[in-house]
Amino acid sequence: MNVTHNDNQIYNDKKTIVTGQQIGLLGGPLYTTYKVLGAVHLARRINGAAIYWLETNDADFNEINHIDYLDDQGQLKTLTWDIDTHGYACGYIEVDETLEKLIETFFSTIRQTEFTPGLKKMALHCYRKGRTLAEASQDLAEELFGHLKPRFFVPFDRDFKIFSQPILRKEAGRTPDGQQCNCFCMVGKQRKALFRKDACFHTRDKMTVNLAACELSPNVKTRSVCQDAFFHTDTYVAGPGEIKYLAELDPVYQFHGVKKAAVQARMSITLIEPKFKRLLKKTGFSVEEIFQFTREEVLKKAMASETGLTFNEITDNANTLTMEFLGKLQTLGLNESEMKPLRKLLQEEVKKTIGQVRSRAKGKAGQILKDVAFLSDNLKPFGKKQERVFNIFHYLNLFGGKKFIDWLYEHYDPALEMLEIEND
Repeated sequence: MNVTHNDNQIYNDKKTIVTGQQIGLLGGPLYTTYKVLGAVHLARRINGAAIYWLETNDADFNEINHIDYLDDQGQLKTLTWDIDTHGYACGYIEVDETLEKLIETFFSTIRQTEFTPGLKKMALHCYRKGRTLAEASQDLAEELFGHLKPRFFVPFDRDFKIFSQPILRKEAGRTPDGQQCNCFCMVGKQRKALFRKDACFHTRDKMTVNLAACELSPNVKTRSVCQDAFFHTDTYVAGPGEIKYLAELDPVYQFHGVKKAAVQARMSITLIEPKFKRLLKKTGFSVEEIFQFTREEVLKKAMASETGLTFNEITDNANTLTMEFLGKLQTLGLNESEMKPLRKLLQEEVKKTIGQVRSRAKGKAGQILKDVAFLSDNLKPFGKKQERVFNIFHYLNLFGGKKFIDWLYEHYDPALEMLEIEND
């Protein structure tokens, strides 16, 4: 259900708990799910009303145009939707055949389970050619979280646009000369940065803007002000980055006379699959070690543990011995022109020999290295937190379909750092 300002009358006896996130393919990163569950969890505790704001006005397409995942071989993959967006706000971008094919590729290359066909059908139903990302994202949110009864809000909502214009015009009016405003100007479906110069306003491409006639949309500093004024927000469920910038917005709230919502941190966890526990035991690594070291460092440690060889030390020792040998040869009277080809030959041979030893060692330690790489790629993909890379579909596919959402909700706890999945 889409919320409008008029709908807020039903909240007269309820506190509104809001969370929001930029829309992303297949629901965006995992932390989006944690935000929605956090809003529902708090709303139920206090008999409030949970609202999920799907941010459709953002225009940074490169942040949302890809899906990072583990394929059926346990390898990290990235699928990228590479199109010309014409500078549209992301919510206005239409699904095309390339996105449909990208989603089909995702579902055909993940591990096939009893849940895969149904999840694929659901995703492709939401992301149909000709639909906007706003429509697809809201439909997917309904599919995943609708049974938990949050209300879904898209800022394309007409009542919100009308409501927010006075706030945004007032904010633009106090912009220092030569500075960018804390709002954007919508030119058709494009969101353009707005600047003030000599009491006039213009876009980056020097198009003159009449504030009274232009549709304005919030930026990061005014979105929460418009949101809290519109919903009379009691509490906003936020991630760590949001908590930091929201703490700096008190002067903006005070200027507009808007009561600032309380802020509650969302859950931020790393999901531990049953397979991980077996692999951790097999490899001798701990979760803490996987988190502490880079992928390359963990693989080096695994190699040294399995083979007893530390190749950095071997290389350093070999180079030292080579230079000592060459130094002794030079004492026999060889000049630099005679030494240069010999030095090059020895260094190449040493490098080649160490490479051969390394290759044999990798073959011997192949399965352990594969297992350790999988642990690192799943717990810290691309060196980032798991919740910032993977989307919820990886886990829906492996652990019960949409029922996994309910399992996550049952275990929702902002104090948790890790959560072990209980069933294979």
